[in-house]
Formats: sequence, structure tokens, C-alpha cells
Amino acid sequence: MNKSSLIEAIRTFTPKEMKEFSEFVSSPFFNKNVNVIKLFELIKKNYPELDPVKIEKEKIFAKIFPGKAFKDSTLRLLMYYLYELVEKFLAYNRFSGDTFRSKDILLKELFARKLFKDFERIIDEANKELDKFSVRDSYYYENMYLFAEHKLTYLAEIYMGKYEKYLTKDNIQLFSDNITKFYLISVLKYYAITLNTTYLYNIKIDTAIIENMIRNFNAEQFSGVPLILIYYRVIKLFIEPDNEENYYLLKELILKHDDELGDTIGDLFINLENYCVRQLRTGKHKFLLESFMIYELELKKDTYKTHGYMPNSFYSSTVVTASRLRKFDWLRKFINDYRNELHEGSREAYYYYGMAYLENEEGNYEKALEYLAKSKPEEVYLKMDLRILQSRIYYSLEWTIPLQSLLDTFKKTVQNNKFMTDMRKNQYLKFIKYTNQLNNVRHKEDKIAAEELCMDLEKDEFFAYKLWIVEEAGKLAK
Repeated sequence: MNKSSLIEAIRTFTPKEMKEFSEFVSSPFFNKNVNVIKLFELIKKNYPELDPVKIEKEKIFAKIFPGKAFKDSTLRLLMYYLYELVEKFLAYNRFSGDTFRSKDILLKELFARKLFKDFERIIDEANKELDKFSVRDSYYYENMYLFAEHKLTYLAEIYMGKYEKYLTKDNIQLFSDNITKFYLISVLKYYAITLNTTYLYNIKIDTAIIENMIRNFNAEQFSGVPLILIYYRVIKLFIEPDNEENYYLLKELILKHDDELGDTIGDLFINLENYCVRQLRTGKHKFLLESFMIYELELKKDTYKTHGYMPNSFYSSTVVTASRLRKFDWLRKFINDYRNELHEGSREAYYYYGMAYLENEEGNYEKALEYLAKSKPEEVYLKMDLRILQSRIYYSLEWTIPLQSLLDTFKKTVQNNKFMTDMRKNQYLKFIKYTNQLNNVRHKEDKIAAEELCMDLEKDEFFAYKLWIVEEAGKLAK
């Protein structure tokens, strides 16, 4: 019973929700089965611990049906009925908590019943509430167009056949403007997500229709809708990667309109982060400090969380960036202060990676390995980052043969991974190739080979940890 969908769902309830659900289950409007109520009350007694031993099926059954032989199918049926009520409760809570969705449904019902007096009142209430909104995101414009559509439908009904009475410029314009703004924000947002996804992962998506729209897009027409201008600039970061002006314009727009962006601001900062990373990969080192400034802004504005947690990528990227800038005291505090904001499923893996990275940068290689051994990641890219860090530590410790073995295994892992993009694979394989050469050159103490390695690195494009390899090769050449 402990691993059932019913118990898993109830585990997510807050004490307040538990109290409300108790009233929900006991209401004859929603439930008339007394045994379902008994089942819930027994579960409730063990909330929030929900100890598996105390909620064993046999024990629960015996308390609901004293003196009767245990029958699994009977209890399963009661659990099914109770879970149905959980789903209805969750849907009801979400619905009742969204003022505009509930008004939207109510208006449809009032219209169907021709209760036009109340219909007009609800529309007026909704529009007055929308006027108070400071956040002008897709949710705002979606509701603006929905209520404009309700009004048009209503006017068409009461002025049936008298088009001049309701097909006025104001009514049509209001509807047209808001549905256009809602559509554009949604399309631009998801096109930006698509571009980011195809950059990171080996996924092919047909975007010909949206690409054609972008080519003919006139951003100046939407100067009064910051979110459209912002997502347009996000897209430009991908289609014009060398035009840094798009980045600075995007950053300026986000900071200027941060009060209007609501929860969207977190995703927008991520786009700024990702652009900095892409620029660093091309060798533009000034974006290292820019990255750090973005991370600091996000921490200050508390915009970095996703579903209540600090994203793993934010944590690890901040670790790497602060390390490269030699901000060790700042970083140690960050690693420890924000550890518990990571999702519990990956918290320890990223915490130990962060500590290992910091100790390595400070030259404490043995301590770094101790932390590294404690990191047990499941995420593929963190596994790759751990291999890179481990390789760097082995090199620093002059463990020539273990490093060779590690790099051979690392190479096979990268080559056999079908999930990585070719770009990512190329980055890892170049790191492996040049670290191997670095290891061999130092082992043979060959100054000419070291100079040749430096020349090869100078000609090659930027890849992960190229700077570290260039520095080490330079030391050997001297």
C-alpha cells in the first residue's frame, strides 16, 4: 500500500490540504461511500509519516471490516475510489485557485442558460481584475483575449443580425490585438525552447513555419509588449550567435521590465546564461565575468528556482565560473549555503562535485578525490564532468598510467552514447585527445613535442577545458 499512487499523492499534501481533503471526502456531494471515509481516516491518523508498517493492507482491512477475512480486491477497490477523490480534489483546488479559469467556465454556463445580467457582471469583474495585473505575460494576454471573445459572442447573441451594433472597431481590435499577443508570446517562447533543445540534444525538429515567420517579423510593432520583444531577442541569440548586441539588448530589456515578467524571468535569465556559455566555447573570455554577474543577479533576485529547487545546472555552472575567476571564499560559501536547495535526488552528487571542483582548483588534489568518490550521479553530463575533473586531478598528481586508463574508458563512454549531440561528443573527444597527448609529452619529457602540441592547440577551435590544456602544455614547452 505504501508505494501505491494513493499514498504517493497524499504524501504531497500540506497539513492545510489534508484538512480540506478530509472535508471533501466527508461531503455527500462528492462521496457517499462510508468505507472510503473510513479508509481515509485511517490513513490520516498516520499522516505525515505514513509509516509503511502502520498502513499495511491487512491492518487497514481489519479495521474497516472487523472479523472478516482479508480480501485484497475489496481494499484495492476502496483505494481506487479514494484515489479518484484525490484527483477530483486536486483538480478542484487548481480550478478554484485560478480566478480567470473559473470565470471563463462560469461565463460559458451563464451564456448557455441566457443569464445575461450575471454574464455582463462577471465580464466586468474579470476585466477590472486584469487591469490591476502588473505581470504582462502569456497568461495575461490569454485571458484578455478570452474575455474579449466572450464579449463578442454575447453581443452577437443579443444583437443577432444587427452586425453594426457589435462589430465595431473597438471590439474587433481588442480581440485581435490580445489573441495576436498571446499567440506570439507562446510561439516565440516555445521556438526559443526548441532552439535550445536542438542545440543541447541530438533531436531534429521541423521548424520551417516558425522560421519563415521570424524572417518577416517586425519587432517595432510590439514596442508596448516587452515579452514579445524579449523572446524575439532570445531567438536572435541563436540565429545570430556572433551579434553580441542581441545579448546586451536582451539583458537590458529583462532588467528594465523585471516587474512585468513574473515567473518567466527565471527562464529568461537561463537564456542569458546559456549564451555566455556558448560564447565562452568560442573563446570569448570576457563572457566568463558576464556569466558570474548573471548568476549573482539571479541569486539576488531569487529567480533561479525551478519547481522550488535550484537547478543542478545552475549550481554546477556557478561552481565552475566562480572557480575560474578564483573567487574561492565566495564559492565555498555558495556551495554550502545552497546545498539544501538542490533536489534531494541529486543533491549529494552535485554537492560533492562542487566541493571536489573547489578543492582541485585550490590545489588540494587528494581531498578533491575524496569528494569525487562520494559523488554518485545519474545524469549523463555530470558523469562526463566528473570524468574531466578526475582526469585533471590525475594529471596534477602525475598519475600517468591511471590517467591513460581513465581516458581510454572515457573515450569509449563518449563514443557509445547515442543521446549526446555531435557537438558535445566532439568537445569531450578533443579534451580526451589533447589530455592524452599532454600526458605522453610530460612522461617522455619531450620539449619539441610540447611545442608542437601548443601549435596544434592554437590552430584548433575552442573546446571544454582548452585553456587548462594550453596552460599545462605551455609549462612543458618552457
